[in-house]
Amino acid sequence: MRSEHLTDEELERLLSFVGYGRGEADVWFLGMEEAGGGEDNLRARLQFEPIEDLARAHRILGVTKHHTGQRVIQPTWRGMCYIMLALEGRPTDRESIRRYQTEWLGRFQGNTLLCELMPIPKPRIGDWGYESFIPQFRSAEEYYGVVKPWRVQLLGRLIRKYQPKVVIGYGKGHWDAYQALFPEIDFEREDIFLIGTGQESLAVLTPHLTAREMNRRLGAVVLLIHRYLGETIVG
Repeated sequence: MRSEHLTDEELERLLSFVGYGRGEADVWFLGMEEAGGGEDNLRARLQFEPIEDLARAHRILGVTKHHTGQRVIQPTWRGMCYIMLALEGRPTDRESIRRYQTEWLGRFQGNTLLCELMPIPKPRIGDWGYESFIPQFRSAEEYYGVVKPWRVQLLGRLIRKYQPKVVIGYGKGHWDAYQALFPEIDFEREDIFLIGTGQESLAVLTPHLTAREMNRRLGAVVLLIHRYLGETIVG
């Protein structure tokens, strides 16, 4: 008979989840946390490996509309697909984006890793609602206070281990947390972005990829990456 709440072992498994795709990928996309959640969602996530294939993971979650049938384009993923297609010198029309989302984005055979700073999905930042299901944390404040510094250390170690060429952190309200992943890097403002260059990785911090100020600015992210790296990232 399963417990009505997460055990310490189950919670540790959720907190250790890294993301979707490949650690060895050239490009990492970093957000704050996934939306949604709920007890059934978290139970399903216990089946995830630390790094998962995006399509497989969403089949486990019962979400298939982005990878089968009409393959609905997810708004945040759309920006990621556009950036990757442009970096690889490929067309960026809607059908190319749909195909990239289905076949390459966050996939084991692709060139991206999609990760979140905070590992437990919730409807909104600041919400919790898991008091009875995750009694280890009584509030969102306690969850962030305990888990956020630990996740910064975890993801920072993984960045140093895998040395992705580019880490794109999106969501302006979380830039301070993203910068903490790169303690050796000084960031400079360029237009609406923050840019940090290190020996291993280029860090590009942007507004959220669906934000109004990013309208028609995805190409500017690509130009910045080309200017700093001087190369095309091959998928």
